[in-house]
Amino acid sequence: MFFVAYGISVFYESPQYEDYCGERTKTAFPRFSNETACLENGGRWDPNQRPCLEGVECPEGFCDADFTCRKEYDGARDLYNRDVFIASLILGLIIIVAGVLLKLESVSVGIMGGGVLLIFYGMIRYWGELGKFVRLGLLGAVLAALIWIGYKKFGDK
Repeated sequence: MFFVAYGISVFYESPQYEDYCGERTKTAFPRFSNETACLENGGRWDPNQRPCLEGVECPEGFCDADFTCRKEYDGARDLYNRDVFIASLILGLIIIVAGVLLKLESVSVGIMGGGVLLIFYGMIRYWGELGKFVRLGLLGAVLAALIWIGYKKFGDK
């Protein structure tokens, strides 16, 4: 399972926040003191926040300067997680079937366990983006597959 998950990350690298929003530190973080400058630089202005210390001159709002680039990053990360989910699901099913076909039971069980963990790994990465009915369907399919494996592998012994 770890081999396959790491292999996916080697051949299909995840998006990095810095690639979308650049390197930022708290001291170098751009502070825009008005709504116009904030919006022109891809930020989102919130007039209800004032993140300054008391006694320090503070703008009449807060600029979330990474708003636009963070949305782009989130979109790329969601797409990446979806792709990892699909790859993990397919590879996990292939590994489980291979485990069922193996004759040596001790190796077979380990292979099937790795396939199940790989499917769970993919589901965890993309779980939050799935709709409730898709989640229910996936859990039902995994349960049915585990019951089938149990009967197929351990049923007539």
